[in-house]
Amino acid sequence: MKWNNIRNSPGIKNISALATSTVTGSIISAVFWLYLADILGQENYGELGYLIAIAGITSNVALIGGEWVMVVYTAKGKNVQPVLYLISLITGGISAVVLYVIFQNAGLSIFVIGFIIFNLTIAEIQGRKLYKSYAKTIILQKIFFVAISFILFQIIGSEGILLGYGLSFILFFKRMYISIKTKNYDFGFIKEKKGFIANNYSLDLTSAIKGQVDKLMIAPMFGFGLLGNYYLGLQVISILSILPGVIFTYILPQDASQKSTHKLRIITILGSIILAALGIFLAPILIPIIFPEYNESISLIPIMSISIIPATISSMYTSKFLGNEKSLYILIGYIISIITLILGILVLGEIFNVTGLAIAYVLSISINAIFLLIINFVKKDSLEKNNNE
Repeated sequence: MKWNNIRNSPGIKNISALATSTVTGSIISAVFWLYLADILGQENYGELGYLIAIAGITSNVALIGGEWVMVVYTAKGKNVQPVLYLISLITGGISAVVLYVIFQNAGLSIFVIGFIIFNLTIAEIQGRKLYKSYAKTIILQKIFFVAISFILFQIIGSEGILLGYGLSFILFFKRMYISIKTKNYDFGFIKEKKGFIANNYSLDLTSAIKGQVDKLMIAPMFGFGLLGNYYLGLQVISILSILPGVIFTYILPQDASQKSTHKLRIITILGSIILAALGIFLAPILIPIIFPEYNESISLIPIMSISIIPATISSMYTSKFLGNEKSLYILIGYIISIITLILGILVLGEIFNVTGLAIAYVLSISINAIFLLIINFVKKDSLEKNNNE
């Protein structure tokens, strides 16, 4: 009877919906990315990763911190959607034009516009706790991405992949369009919460830099070939990180609503140890068979797999701090992580080559997790007070 109650609880059903969509979507996407790794080769695969890094950072510059602001305040019942959509769309349009002038690449510009539309859309859905709608949207975007990119790749080559990626985002413009059409722009709320929004903007920028700076450094320092191996490693880590990502998506609006998620955090962190072990022990066996050309990733992936554990810890406390509107701590952690990653690539990468890059990656994520754990311990009383208010 007790098991039936647990199984039929709204929380389990919502997590199941998120897990199903995320796993399905990630498998669809992962198979395509691995397919691309095989047909493009190390150099072209690395160059594609480099362009996506540029587009990713630019997109976060244009988002002006709107994604997490959308989730948190939508979960709190605030009407922030129209004004966030409007401002981000304007800044996104400007950024897209600037990118096209510099690179003459339509795919980069379309990616930026699409990224903004899609990420704000799913942020709103997540904030409203419409988990089934969130699940459906994630799966559809992945299907569109693979289908459109594959077709365009056959027609115009590798440039079609980035273009298809951007178009797969833009297809989800309806929610943004309806919201902007209401013209219910609460600029006063933006002014009132400018501190939290500014922190989140800084957080988004540092998060983007944290996620892309390694690719932007590796390409000119070590070449697209090595970046291709590194990018393959990141794809493997992203597959192994699916479950922690699902849990983060679920608990952020719960934390924003001041609902306890402590037990779920512990279970997720324990699960990350198993996932890391899979990467450590299976990658050296499978990579030579599936991707014989990417021989340098054989030593890289087992080391990078260790990062799944501290990354999961970081995501659990990131959700907690965001839910309590304490984004400044996350920002500081990201800055420390970025500095560690840059120094690690410069020093360890030069000394140990691909192994050094993997160690730098793990160290940067681990130091962020350690920092957040320390802050949680030091600020535990104030966080609990916020939860009780």
